Amino acid sequence: MSNSLLSPTGWIVLGLPWPTETRDGCGECAVAIAPQMIPRTLVSKGAGTALDLAHVLSRDANEGPGKAVFFSDVTLWLDKQDKDWADLGIDYEAVIDELLKAQVPQLYLTLMQKAHAILCDASRDGLRLHYTNGDVEHVTPQLRRDVHYSIAASLERYWPPYIQGLIDRGAFQPSSPGATDT
Repeated sequence: MSNSLLSPTGWIVLGLPWPTETRDGCGECAVAIAPQMIPRTLVSKGAGTALDLAHVLSRDANEGPGKAVFFSDVTLWLDKQDKDWADLGIDYEAVIDELLKAQVPQLYLTLMQKAHAILCDASRDGLRLHYTNGDVEHVTPQLRRDVHYSIAASLERYWPPYIQGLIDRGAFQPSSPGATDT
C-alpha cells in the first residue's frame, strides 16, 4: 500500500455550518479530504480544479499554508492573483456541496468556534472577532498559521488510522484508479 494514502502531502479542509449542539465549546464543523486520493473522474471539473489548487498550495513553501489548506486559503490565493472562483467558471458553493457529498474518504473534525471562524474566513484584512464583553480581537496571520498547524497536526495523527480502518473494512480500495499520486 502506498504511504501517500496514510500520509498524504496535504488536505483541503472545508468548513461546515457551526452545529447547534456543541460540547465544551467545540463542535463537529469541518471536513478534511486528501486531494491526491480523489480520482478526478469522481468529481466535476470545478471540484477537480479546487482539489488541484489545494494540492498545489499544500506543497508551496512560499504561498501555501502548509499541509492543511482551508478552502478559504484557495479563495484568498485566487484573490492575490486578482481572480475569484467565477473567473474560473466555478460556483464555489456547488463545489463545496459536491465535495461533501462525494463518495471519497472524508475525516470530520471537531474544532473550537474560534478555529472554525478562522477556517472559514476569506477576508483580505483578516477576521475581527467580537466578544460579548465588548472586546474585539483582530485575527493575526500568526494566529491563522497556528490554526493551520493545529489542524494539520490533528490530521497527521488521526488520518492514518482512519484510512487504515476504511481499508481494513473494505470500504476503500487503495488502488483507486485515477487518483493522483504526486
